[in-house]
Amino acid sequence: MDLATFHPFFLFVGVFQAVVAHVEPPINATLHCHNLHNVLKWSYDQLSPGLRFRINISAVLSLNGAPNVVWVDPPAEPPAEQQVDLSFLSDPSNEYLVTVTAVMGQNESISAPQDGIIFSYFKDSTEGLKCFVDFPPVNVTAQPGDTVLVRFTHPWLVYRHKLQKSKNTNPRSRRSSDAPLPVFHYDVMTTNQHYRWKCVERVCEEKLPVDSAQKKHCLTMSGELKKILVQGTQEYCVHPVEESPSYIVHICIVGILLLGSAVAFVIFMVYRKKTMPLTSLPNSMTFKSKVKQWTVGLVQETVSVPEVEATSPTPLLLTEENEFTATVTSTTEPELRLPIGVSTEDERVSDEVEVGNDEGPGYMQGSNFDEDEAPSGYESRPVLVEFAPGELAEGYRG
Repeated sequence: MDLATFHPFFLFVGVFQAVVAHVEPPINATLHCHNLHNVLKWSYDQLSPGLRFRINISAVLSLNGAPNVVWVDPPAEPPAEQQVDLSFLSDPSNEYLVTVTAVMGQNESISAPQDGIIFSYFKDSTEGLKCFVDFPPVNVTAQPGDTVLVRFTHPWLVYRHKLQKSKNTNPRSRRSSDAPLPVFHYDVMTTNQHYRWKCVERVCEEKLPVDSAQKKHCLTMSGELKKILVQGTQEYCVHPVEESPSYIVHICIVGILLLGSAVAFVIFMVYRKKTMPLTSLPNSMTFKSKVKQWTVGLVQETVSVPEVEATSPTPLLLTEENEFTATVTSTTEPELRLPIGVSTEDERVSDEVEVGNDEGPGYMQGSNFDEDEAPSGYESRPVLVEFAPGELAEGYRG
């Protein structure tokens, strides 16, 4: 059989195999790199069973242990966009080239994009995508004397874990917290000035002068850490501090007022002394005499004692004597009076003894008075006392 007669058949089979072997390439492949987080994204319309995506990685320098191929399986329910994390490609001293290819069994698509995606965290990279990290949070505080204080955390303390991971360094060195911090160079731009400093401390701070004529002080900041661009994402603004008036002014004002008051008081005393009359005031117009009158003029209380009438038929007091106030002390105990020298055995004598009335404790014996004294108002009554049978004597009862 002539093979030429089967030529159209073989031609058809070859064309059919070429159509089956063709795989559509991914579209819209892009890479996002920021803060040492790298994500490669792409789209694919027709997802078939057995379809996989291959990420090819190459670098200008050595990959330092990083893989050069990464396989990605599409999910069961594919989203509109496929993606893969490439954060381990963050060495600032290197440049990377990545492409994505659709693979179906032994067949594969062309790479997307065809020229690949070049990216690097090296701040002076001239090709591809230049990645950067954000400046740490900055605290700007207005200070007296037209200055502002800038404070922030050293960027190495923020990004060191990702940087150490991207370089695949020794785990022991990663845990070392006593290692010195790398030098961080940073720039601060104000409205009219540009400043550049470096920091090796955990907290970086600097004080810089600002224009006092500005109503608000705004700064922009950027820096470099291990050849990585550290870019500020905003302006850092602060209002100038309002200086309060000095206390020295207040003290001076108070001192002047006190001095003026003292001078005015002295002038008043001198004027009063010169205009005061030479004659002294009478005692009735002085305050001392008033106090004396008030003290002497107080009403004194008078104690009055009621008169006690005598129970004896004879007056106890002579009418010629001056009246006097007597103090009578009352007692609840009964008084026992016995006749002088009278024995209880002689009933006859006791019958003759006349017991006086209870006249109180004011009676006194007549023998206590002298002959020269004036006669007392008390009455002396004679009493006969028998000393022996047939012998009587006259006595007096007190």
